[in-house]
Amino acid sequence: MKRVVSLFIAAAMIISSLCFPIGVSAATEYVTVYLNEKAIDFPTTDARPQIFSNRTYVPVRKTCEVLGLSIDWNSKTETLTFNRDGIVISHTMRSSIVYVNGEAVRFDTPSINKNNRTLMPIRMLAESIGATVTWDNPTRSVHITTNSSTTVTPSTPSAAGVSINSLAVDKSVVNNGDKVTFTAVANSATEKVRFMNLTSDSELGEITEYTDNSDGTRTFIYEHDCINDTNAQLILNVQAIPGTSSAYTDSASAMKSTGIIISNEKSSSKNEESSGDYKSDYMVSCKAMNTKVQTDSYARIKVKTTDDIKKVKITNDFNKRELEIEDYEEDDNDNRTFEGKVEMTEEGKQKLYVYLYVSADKEYEDVYETLTVDVDDDYDEDDEEHNDLEIVDVWTNNSFAYKGYEAIVYVKTSTDVDYLELLREDESRGNGLTRSMKTSRVDGCFYWEFPFTVKHKGEEKYTLVAYNDDEDYVTEDFRLEGLTFDKNDPVVINVEQKDSSVTEGDDMNVRIICSSGTDRVRVTRGTSHEVYSEDLGDSSSGETRTVNATFEIDDIDADYYVTPYEDGNPGERFKFRVTGDVYNKIEILDFDFDDDETIREGDMVYLTVTTSNSCEKLWVEYRDDKVSATYRTPTREKDDKYIWEIQFSPTESGKKTYTIMAEGDNKDDTAEEYFSLNVKSAK
Repeated sequence: MKRVVSLFIAAAMIISSLCFPIGVSAATEYVTVYLNEKAIDFPTTDARPQIFSNRTYVPVRKTCEVLGLSIDWNSKTETLTFNRDGIVISHTMRSSIVYVNGEAVRFDTPSINKNNRTLMPIRMLAESIGATVTWDNPTRSVHITTNSSTTVTPSTPSAAGVSINSLAVDKSVVNNGDKVTFTAVANSATEKVRFMNLTSDSELGEITEYTDNSDGTRTFIYEHDCINDTNAQLILNVQAIPGTSSAYTDSASAMKSTGIIISNEKSSSKNEESSGDYKSDYMVSCKAMNTKVQTDSYARIKVKTTDDIKKVKITNDFNKRELEIEDYEEDDNDNRTFEGKVEMTEEGKQKLYVYLYVSADKEYEDVYETLTVDVDDDYDEDDEEHNDLEIVDVWTNNSFAYKGYEAIVYVKTSTDVDYLELLREDESRGNGLTRSMKTSRVDGCFYWEFPFTVKHKGEEKYTLVAYNDDEDYVTEDFRLEGLTFDKNDPVVINVEQKDSSVTEGDDMNVRIICSSGTDRVRVTRGTSHEVYSEDLGDSSSGETRTVNATFEIDDIDADYYVTPYEDGNPGERFKFRVTGDVYNKIEILDFDFDDDETIREGDMVYLTVTTSNSCEKLWVEYRDDKVSATYRTPTREKDDKYIWEIQFSPTESGKKTYTIMAEGDNKDDTAEEYFSLNVKSAK
């Protein structure tokens, strides 16, 4: 085993021999690959060895065939497994990590899919079986040399029957010098856990002490001091490997990995802005609702806590004032939401510190959350378009979902976001589920509905990553409890809205998925106002049954609930929200000219029109003839209103009356406004 891994590590030292020289054309360059001085025949009608991102890539199947490697492909996990002479190589597509007999080795380039063909760096395949790879620059070719006598024997026996069930870290983003805690939950056969740094392929530590859990598992805890002496942020990928007293496992499936980002900024006594892993055990979320404000205006703060908190205190550095908030709203999960505002009296990036008052202790905690607000004399909130890369809010309908079934996380982001990625606890960026389709754009923000399948039982942390088109990113964490159910009990598993969007006052169709033991469902607006009820009859033979329900949406912003019943006994309510809009009558609220109302024939008129956000089209008419283009997209949004900047050129002189026409999603829904222009002759 050590010999195989050492071959991989040595491979990193010959990267320069495979580099593509600077100054060569960016067009695809095909290269010749030799195995023991005999050219490998890659068909010209299929994928061929080529230079990509300054590395030599080869098609997987043909290369494995000549190297004597068998291939197994798992389409669900996109994992390739290669075998030869006792060597097992496992690799997940588009990853830069391979596992050789269970030990992880990181490369500087990932595998790719190009023109529906899988390509891998030649080093990943050839050097895994002890072959030597060299680059011949004059002939632009790669030479693979194998040694038929080379065998691989693990230096230590492999531990059997051990496994890591989960691996978690208490912080996902830290500063240089911070301490983090890794928690590995293993099965009862595991006697020790080794924590490996996958980035440098080095051991961080070995833990032999553990805590026995009531469910038969064991918990191993490892604390690590995070050091980053570079000039940029550092990504630390950590793997937990289970073992017995005499050996560690070589099974990749028995290991778990997770990652953190280490900033190059030094840790200080004042904690930096929270990343979502809150310093208080009672904190659920903490946000500045407007992170950019004008001097002497207010920053709005929203703090969600558990019901252990009686009040919230906010302090700052710039005027030493304190704000105490004692009023709160409590939701169905017993979480409390405190809202307040702080006057920002000094320009620049200012810090706010949020403290929680614990009812049982009758005092404020020593720990606090830090929020940053950018204060600018010239900033105008009315012109804010939410163009900075930001996740504004993340929520789920319920704090739970059922294992094996779909759940939805709802996301509100800035309009700079290009796509989202959802990561589970053991996934790193680039390996998660992605989504690029927005649901709608409202109030200068994108709204997303991100469906995903729940694969865990118990509470698990997820990370939402939002990317812009430059691949910059921000993250936000949320937690979800995975549950299982007995099909004979009354359970609502999921509620699916069949219409993509509805307008308040319309009928909505939903699909209710419930357990087969459910014999009645009841839908309410809020917890008591019934909008739908149906008796389903006797239990079905399967695990689930489906109900198609139709009811009127008379309040688009309300919480709706489905309660299941079995023999008159209610099960747990399932909350869901409606995707749609409040009906707004089409109105032209205001209009203004960039210049005066006198213009020369043939010149351009620039007109700014403000409408309700129900307007879908806008144009200008003269005597029932269009004189402008039809505008279908507003220039911007402001306070639930649309701002349109349109232009047209009058073709007749004299004092003329024009009509601004606004239309909704059907031709019967219109509004109009009149204005006059004094058009002078061009002569």
